Amino acid sequence: MKKELSVMYKFVAGFALMSLIFWSCKEELNKTGYGLLDKGDLVSVKKTEIDKSTIKSFTVKDAKQRTDETTYNLLGTFNDPVFGKVTADFAVQFRLSQYPDLSKNAQPDSLVLYLLYREFFGDTVTPQRLKVYELASDLSFDAQYDQDVNLKAISKGEVLADITYVPKFKLDSLTNLYGSTKAKPKDTVVQEIAIKLNASLINKLWAADSLTLSKNDLFIQYFKGLYIEAGDLNPGGAIMRINSIARGSRMIMHYQNSEKDSLFYNYNINENSARVSRFNHEYTNTAFFANLDKKETQDSLIYLQTTGGLGSKILIPNLNLWRDFANIAINKAELIFQVDQYYFDTAKYTPPYQVILSAINEKDSLYFPSDLAFSQAYFGGVYNKKDGTYRFNIAKHVQELITRKPNGVGYLRENYGFFLSMADRNTNYGRVVLKGANSKTGIRLEITYSKIN
Repeated sequence: MKKELSVMYKFVAGFALMSLIFWSCKEELNKTGYGLLDKGDLVSVKKTEIDKSTIKSFTVKDAKQRTDETTYNLLGTFNDPVFGKVTADFAVQFRLSQYPDLSKNAQPDSLVLYLLYREFFGDTVTPQRLKVYELASDLSFDAQYDQDVNLKAISKGEVLADITYVPKFKLDSLTNLYGSTKAKPKDTVVQEIAIKLNASLINKLWAADSLTLSKNDLFIQYFKGLYIEAGDLNPGGAIMRINSIARGSRMIMHYQNSEKDSLFYNYNINENSARVSRFNHEYTNTAFFANLDKKETQDSLIYLQTTGGLGSKILIPNLNLWRDFANIAINKAELIFQVDQYYFDTAKYTPPYQVILSAINEKDSLYFPSDLAFSQAYFGGVYNKKDGTYRFNIAKHVQELITRKPNGVGYLRENYGFFLSMADRNTNYGRVVLKGANSKTGIRLEITYSKIN
């Protein structure tokens, strides 16, 4: 603990000193007062950049994402002009809202599935083909599912609905969120996909007896839920971000009795409903496919994508050379990634707000650099619109690599590189193209450090 505090104090002291003297090595420091200090107390602050040619980067497939019990589910097929085809669909359970009043000669009229969204990625001209199936097997709320789950295999063969739908987008000038005004609306309107389901499911739900309708556990055994499938299409398309539980996606039974003809009953999706997404990617025809997952061949670009798509492995072997220097305190270590403006049309596709940087350990597992413990703002990773970059401060992590601080599980901290990925990987579709290590721009690591003479 004392050793950790000592390193921390050195880091904080170095950071403060850096702020006072602007952490520059390009101009000689003012020597006023040097004669009052012992030679061993003199500190020099310098800034250097790791040789860009020694940094390596590779685009690789991301780890499979867990897709159960998320707040949002993705739906649609999108032929991404850079990243290839991606398809997202999902299955969901429904729960009783209350015991329905089926007295007075009540009779069903229609059954409608309502899916709500206000965010999507893609176009608003290509019709999506959506099919709905009843589940044949249980979705377990307690089980873990990943993006490769075969939802079609656990569904019945009958198609309950088959529709085409064109995604919509509209800005809301009536909201007071984010300073939205009539002249400059900023919030988006919630859109609704209404899917009428066929008579076979209406009859099944209507035939449920009083015992089945008395408890959700019994009802879920009787009706296991629905699978909403996104069909294939070429070209164009979009991925819609369905508000599964946040804004009232649900199924409604419309019915009448001898006294009223506009009655309805909700089958809800809530936090207790099992919800599982499926993601599928096709990269065969992409520009990067030949180099994908190749650990020896670098591309001039690196690609990041959500939905268990793509990430990038970053290797900086020259960090190990810093262990040869004594009395070094790292004040700042800024790792800088540049968005590629040619392959990533920032005018058409907004760069993601944030990307994630993880370190790699000796077991090829990921962990967050300890700099994140200070704060997300200190650590970085947010898109900088002014210069089109993502920047991370990994000063404490670099210091730990130099001192080989124990990692807490019996190993000394070693330099196995980094993994760069997207945020919200299982609830949002997003992607970005960055300059790779062997591009002209490269990946930069600028280090400001204090050296005690």
